[in-house]
Amino acid sequence: MPLRRSLVLLLPLLAIGCAGGGQKDPPSPLALRLGTALEAADPSADALILRMDAFERMARREDAAIGFAAGGRQAGAPRLGAAGSGAAEAAGQVLMPAVTALGDYAHGLAQLADGEPIEPRSGPAGALLAQAADAGLQAVRQTGGAMPPEPVRAAGLAGIAALSDLPDRMAATRGANVPAMLAEAAPHLASVTSLLRAAIGAEPGDGTRGALRARRDGLDAAQARFLAAVAADRRLGPGERYTIFRSVADQRDDDPAQGSFAALIDVLDTLEAAHAALAAGAPDAAPKVAAFEAAVARLGAMAEAAQRN
Repeated sequence: MPLRRSLVLLLPLLAIGCAGGGQKDPPSPLALRLGTALEAADPSADALILRMDAFERMARREDAAIGFAAGGRQAGAPRLGAAGSGAAEAAGQVLMPAVTALGDYAHGLAQLADGEPIEPRSGPAGALLAQAADAGLQAVRQTGGAMPPEPVRAAGLAGIAALSDLPDRMAATRGANVPAMLAEAAPHLASVTSLLRAAIGAEPGDGTRGALRARRDGLDAAQARFLAAVAADRRLGPGERYTIFRSVADQRDDDPAQGSFAALIDVLDTLEAAHAALAAGAPDAAPKVAAFEAAVARLGAMAEAAQRN
């Protein structure tokens, strides 16, 4: 038996005759599992956003290259500047500070659920994370995404600030416990997940998901037209056509999984359901926490595959 657990079992004996001695709350395994899984989601979400942004930049460069190649002498001088950012990066500007706030909360919850004191945070204040997410929402609108309704935006930004700062406040609260932390966080967590769903797009054609799908469909159409022109050009031999086709095919293989945003939405949905069940003490909390853990694992596997590519 691990030493720390053995000492926990001995505490009642050691406390006999020691009036006024404090004692830790018992660990809360389900809350610990939820907090641990939520912390693990942070780097995976970041990795997928970066991967989708890289694809979108590649798609813009490919659009320019195809236009130049197909334009012949009428194409004019090529513009070789770096490809600008797009919808994926804008979504990341919302997602990353929001997930950081969720991670701050998850870290404090996991410590409290494990029967340990909450350590002070070392990251930026919640208000700064909320400001960064708000700036990201403006970028989402500028890159073709939809601005969430004002009540969703306001509640979500307030939730980001509150969740990030909650561990410090709980650490300074005498008698803080897991049920109290879950109850206080519940409305803020629901507001943050609602904001992120609105920014990302709850359905494939919505928000940033719709903008990125339009970018992918546009690239498919441009490459199909280009390959048709290559096939019709009798000046090119089989070897040249083969090389051009392989180059285009390699770029399509480099496309990140189209289910990346769907995996993020799944994490948000299962997180909200698991957290609400825990906060309410619902009898189905355990399977809902397990569903959230599975969603985080799928997100991690997708992020790992994207990084390998």
